[in-house]
Amino acid sequence: MRQLEQVFFSVLLVMVCCQAVSGYRILSIIGSPSRSHVIVQEALAKELARRGHQVTMVSPFPSEHPVDNYREITVPISDWGKSTMALFLKDQSRFASFINFPTMCKIFMDSSNDTINDPEVRRVILKEKFDLLIVGIMGDFILGVGQLIGAPTMVVCPNAAMGVVNDMFGNPYPISAVPNAMLGIASPMNFTNRIKNLFSYILELVFGWYIKSVSERYYNSNFPRDKFPAYDVARKNVSLVLINQHFTKASPRPYVQSMVEIGGLQIKPTPDPLPGDLQQWMDGAEDGIIFFSLGTNIQSSSMPSEKLNAVLNTFRELKQRIVWKWDSHDMPDKPPNVLLRKWLPQDDILAHKNVRLFITHGGLGGVAEAQYHGVPLVGIPIFGDQKGNLEKVKREGWAVIVEFAELTEDTLTRAVNEVLNNASYRETVKSLADLYRDRPMSPMDTAVFWTEYVIRHKGAKHMRYPGVDLNFWQRHLLDVIAVLGAGVFVVVKLISYTYQLCRRKVLSKIKLN
Repeated sequence: MRQLEQVFFSVLLVMVCCQAVSGYRILSIIGSPSRSHVIVQEALAKELARRGHQVTMVSPFPSEHPVDNYREITVPISDWGKSTMALFLKDQSRFASFINFPTMCKIFMDSSNDTINDPEVRRVILKEKFDLLIVGIMGDFILGVGQLIGAPTMVVCPNAAMGVVNDMFGNPYPISAVPNAMLGIASPMNFTNRIKNLFSYILELVFGWYIKSVSERYYNSNFPRDKFPAYDVARKNVSLVLINQHFTKASPRPYVQSMVEIGGLQIKPTPDPLPGDLQQWMDGAEDGIIFFSLGTNIQSSSMPSEKLNAVLNTFRELKQRIVWKWDSHDMPDKPPNVLLRKWLPQDDILAHKNVRLFITHGGLGGVAEAQYHGVPLVGIPIFGDQKGNLEKVKREGWAVIVEFAELTEDTLTRAVNEVLNNASYRETVKSLADLYRDRPMSPMDTAVFWTEYVIRHKGAKHMRYPGVDLNFWQRHLLDVIAVLGAGVFVVVKLISYTYQLCRRKVLSKIKLN
């Protein structure tokens, strides 16, 4: 019996050792101050750790549920959201996003810069070996770390493929067929919408140029040109990007091999248990739950008083219980049917059987989670792609939009009652949930496969699209068309000249005769 036990433990030890040897060492860095961005990348990092890889995750936010093989390095950031996001709540003009864009860009860049220059992060980068670097898309100068540690790099994009991402991989962007995510217009587009899409594409090029020019300055300060490749070279040597989008939530579009859709990556097939008091509150809601959250960046307490009072007065008259993501310790004149929390597990809450409605700002992650769990929406877009996300959902028939500038007790009450009392909204989203879930592999299995694929094949350079090295003129064959056009022009001129010369000679002979 003792011999049998020794054999058993020996086999078990060999299996554990083999697992440890087969696991890769992965460094995941994201300096984004937006927690919604971190959630997506963190979900992948944790799953890689669960599958036996040694993962180091660097981010501004500590994890609530650590796992084995998962080391966290938290680089805190200042509470940037309250003052910065308040600008969008106060200014709802169509130019607010343009005016505040440089400020937002600097915040993201500074946060990423502080992250990679943290002493503990620097020690890890300089002293340890890794098989792969994973980074976020904002502050992509962090890609220079991949050059420093000599590992292939990949990017996790928390939203639809933006212009800066398409440019990084040379991905085609047919503006005649693929609507810009910011517009929220239908596909196929009519003539008017194609005009709008063209101007939106031009605007995105300008924004992309600005982001890259700022990011390049940060790159050069951290990775000097005499020791590292140029910024543009580092960007275009990325092996893979995972796009947190799915074609059922957007227009079908072409992708090169190194771009993979993994929309809904952060959604758990089996939700985690809710905190005890929250679970009890939601289980006891006989008339259902309304979940209200303006996302991880916008703080509800920053709402102007008239908007806040409109929301409070609406909730006070409802028989449903409200779960509200609220960022301070108390709320003046809080209705008794409202439960406040500074941080809420959004995906797990939306999975609860009693949730009847999600009032949201329209972030891509929240919209995807609501569709997956079959929860209709009342959308209050604030900035960025939120309006476009909600416009598409509205066309699909499972959301009502209330513009923040038009938010009153009357408009919000009518929207909430419409969705709660009209069964078509829930029926529509339930059918779309089946469509969203119907895939050959789960988003997480897809993401893990391609992540490991890149490591196994040392950066998978065979997937690199040659078009990424072409400039605008080459990519659209404008140089070839110009040369061919010039050639045709020369030939035509030669033929014309020869004809005129021959004609003059013939005419001169006729005159002599």
